[in-house]
Amino acid sequence: MMRGRKGSLIAGALSIALSVAVLGTAEARSVNDALGKTSFAWIKAASDAEIAATGETLAANDGFGGLMVHPAAIAGITEPTLKLSYVSHYVDTQFGTIGYARKFKGKDVGLKVSYVNYGDFVRTDRQGQRTGTFSAGDIGISLNIGRQLRHDLKVGASVSYYSSKLDDYSAQAAAFDIGIIHTPSFEGLTVGAALLNLGTVTKSYSSGYDETLPMTFIAGARQKLAHAPITIMADAIFPNDNDMAFALGIEVNMRDIFFIRAGTRSRSEIDTEIIKAETEVSAIRTFGFGLVLKGYRFNYAFCPEDALEDVHKMTISAQIP
Repeated sequence: MMRGRKGSLIAGALSIALSVAVLGTAEARSVNDALGKTSFAWIKAASDAEIAATGETLAANDGFGGLMVHPAAIAGITEPTLKLSYVSHYVDTQFGTIGYARKFKGKDVGLKVSYVNYGDFVRTDRQGQRTGTFSAGDIGISLNIGRQLRHDLKVGASVSYYSSKLDDYSAQAAAFDIGIIHTPSFEGLTVGAALLNLGTVTKSYSSGYDETLPMTFIAGARQKLAHAPITIMADAIFPNDNDMAFALGIEVNMRDIFFIRAGTRSRSEIDTEIIKAETEVSAIRTFGFGLVLKGYRFNYAFCPEDALEDVHKMTISAQIP
């Protein structure tokens, strides 16, 4: 009884903290105060192909897709798991992660390393003459700890350190994530929320410039249909550097071996002005598939982009005995 009461108190405290955060973020969004002013924008990108294929719905994903992405998804892990993601991004930019999660001394923990390689750039002098090349890249390391408070309640937190380098210039940042996932008594329903990238830029590229991280609050739900192998998911996203957005996704499960996924995301006011869209919600924006074979999971997502290059994302995970 005491353990259940303690779990309820912790869950309540987390819910209050997340609610306060989203109210503050939503208020900030009414004026887009940080639009275009946040640093380390790459930490917003969804590298996991399963999440990307379903419109980047994340809030209630407590499966392999959410592992080491949603802070609470690691809670209750049963087998040591290795997870690798690779993203072929815009203009030859490469983005990837490698993570490992397991129980350690009775705790559910995970370690993830992320990197971005922007490639080489041409260096010129004031007259525009080429003088050589320089490179740019980012790297991050994250520690994730979760706990299953009850059979229907998971909580978790992550702490991350990020470093960015552009030629001879560098910047560093520290961030904290917190999340909760709840499985209520309603059949097939999972709800969740997460506050991501709450932190600070500890060292800027240039002195005297106040920078912030792209903090985001996400709340949403997943519903597995009772009489069909289909899961529907929806998120509400509150970023501090853009308008509030909605994400919708669908997954078709074929005998727990093959999965087909698709998703979409609402457009911001700026997007609708730029592309002159007639609606705030685009057509199918992302899609992909997943394959499970003998403990290995392969997921692929295709993210078409009209204005820039198409993005391809791949994730492989394996349970290690």
